[in-house]
Amino acid sequence: MTTGTDGKTLVQLTVTNHGQQSYRYVIQVNFTDGNGKVLDATAVTVPDLAAGQSTQAGASSHLDLSGTVKAEVANAVRY
Repeated sequence: MTTGTDGKTLVQLTVTNHGQQSYRYVIQVNFTDGNGKVLDATAVTVPDLAAGQSTQAGASSHLDLSGTVKAEVANAVRY
């Protein structure tokens, strides 16, 4: 994770399509504190990822976060 020039927390995700056809993805990322409390959440979309391919996607918090912050994938939907 990094902090952008706007003060928002940024995290890079690697999304891999293990399926046999092209899929789209929506990934929910939660930003939590040291106790696991959700401080912020965002959703990232990945359009048309071909079978067997990987791509990078960035998730950014909506809020300025400080202290111990962790990012975790809370949900991922392939469609």
